[in-house]
Amino acid sequence: MVDAGLRALDWLVRIQTHPDGHFSPIGNGWWGRNGVRSQFDQQPIEATTVILAAELAFTITDDDRFRSAAEMAYGWFLGRNDLGIPVAEPSRGAGHDGLTPTGVNTNQGAESTLMWLLALEHIREMRQTRRTPARGGQTVPAVAS
Repeated sequence: MVDAGLRALDWLVRIQTHPDGHFSPIGNGWWGRNGVRSQFDQQPIEATTVILAAELAFTITDDDRFRSAAEMAYGWFLGRNDLGIPVAEPSRGAGHDGLTPTGVNTNQGAESTLMWLLALEHIREMRQTRRTPARGGQTVPAVAS
């Protein structure tokens, strides 16, 4: 089951990685068989769920590709996306409702804001801890380097 989940996550990250290397989630409308991939409207929940899945995969495997996948999805909120504009407003603790072909959806609903804050806290935690396989995979505070 774990191997199947990791393969599915690898596939999901691969198809949502833009050729330029940024996260490009499939937009509303998904992607029908033999159809055209929907580019917009991209939603914050897509980025956050990839972060959460990659974080768990990293915890299980200690494979840095999953840490990198989480960072890539997090970058979507900060402007490393198809339009190069932030979807989140860190100074306000707010998140926009998505990315449209013409910019961000200016609504800042509770769901989108919660997705931003959840993403922020999980990335912060990943950055502040490191795995120590010798201690049974427990996490310990990262040391300054």
